[in-house]
Amino acid sequence: MSASRFIASKLSDGDGRLSRTSNTIAWISVCLSVAIMIIAIAVVAGFKAEIRARATGFMGSVMLIQPGQSPLNEQYPFSENLSYRERLQAEPGITGVSGVAWRSGLIKTDENIGGLYFKGVDSLYDFSFFANCLVDGSLPDYHGRISNDVLLSRTTASKLGFKVGDDVVVYFIGEEVKVRKFKLCGLYDAGLEEIDTKMAVADRRHVQRLNGWSADEVSSIEIRIAPETSIEFMNDRVEELIFTSMQEDDKPLFVTNVKKLYGHLFDWLSLLDLNVLMILLLMVVVAGFNMISAILIILFEKISTIGLLKALGMTSREVTKVFLLRAGALVAKGMLWGNIVGIGLCLIQKFTRIIKLDPANYFVSAVPIHLSVGSILLLNIIAAILMMAIISLSARFISRVSPDRTMRVE
Repeated sequence: MSASRFIASKLSDGDGRLSRTSNTIAWISVCLSVAIMIIAIAVVAGFKAEIRARATGFMGSVMLIQPGQSPLNEQYPFSENLSYRERLQAEPGITGVSGVAWRSGLIKTDENIGGLYFKGVDSLYDFSFFANCLVDGSLPDYHGRISNDVLLSRTTASKLGFKVGDDVVVYFIGEEVKVRKFKLCGLYDAGLEEIDTKMAVADRRHVQRLNGWSADEVSSIEIRIAPETSIEFMNDRVEELIFTSMQEDDKPLFVTNVKKLYGHLFDWLSLLDLNVLMILLLMVVVAGFNMISAILIILFEKISTIGLLKALGMTSREVTKVFLLRAGALVAKGMLWGNIVGIGLCLIQKFTRIIKLDPANYFVSAVPIHLSVGSILLLNIIAAILMMAIISLSARFISRVSPDRTMRVE
């Protein structure tokens, strides 16, 4: 063990009440700062995961569409039988490829009227998202004969006065008005009122007939990806795969993604990133300067000890190391308790959802939490480095301490 480390291990928090109090305040400040930082990144990561899961649950992460058209296109279909479809399905990170057909319709009751987009899906469609959001009834079954089952959002059904099992009469306006009667099989609530109140799920064969399309013609192709996969990366990867695999008889398609379609949602998340960054910097600075105050108090109380160590031959650098090691011990103690408090509070919220939110404003009913071991480790490393860098500013005081002026015979 080096002399600096040995002396630091023997150095007490200070004999004075001021020193003990300042040290307690210092490590508690570090504890609270680290806890707040962990909670901040966990909440923002939670919002990102929730909003992404819900937006992609409705539309998929990446979409193939007709050039110049939206994914909700109901006028210009294309064949889903693409030569590179199997390659898309086999691509790492892609969990599903589904052709969907869209048609806008009008639901009219005696007292209310509402417009909806009907999303036509087939029997192979992945209903896991809607299964998680289902609040009443059951999911539609589109195997076998054409089904009249339709899935509506709970908000839409409530506004129009429908309940599970009711007949839903829909008017489809085009060159001629077409009327269809559906059976309401289930209600879902995804929390994204802006989207789910405008969407109903129906049998794709119904939509194709309404649009006058053949069995393989669709409005768009939805590509679902794993939650940990970057949407931008997969967007570029799909474009590359299409460019290298497209055959002459394949219709040229445009690749887009959910971030472009619902840009305002993801822009809102980007603003949260900026807010969290400011919180992280503020917490590090506050904790760092509280640590400086504590170390300076220790230095003032131990100024005669500093002079003695210098008189015995220790350099200013070695003496500085003693007090930095002492500061490091306080930082470590504060960070340990900060992690315990921060992660503990996050786990409580994650499993109890005790803090509620207004879905109309925040898109979720409770504060979402997403804990990442990698993010927490990186946060701790960066915070420790920055706080020790701030604390090292106080080391300049030691170089100005002169042994002949500080050593006194009592």
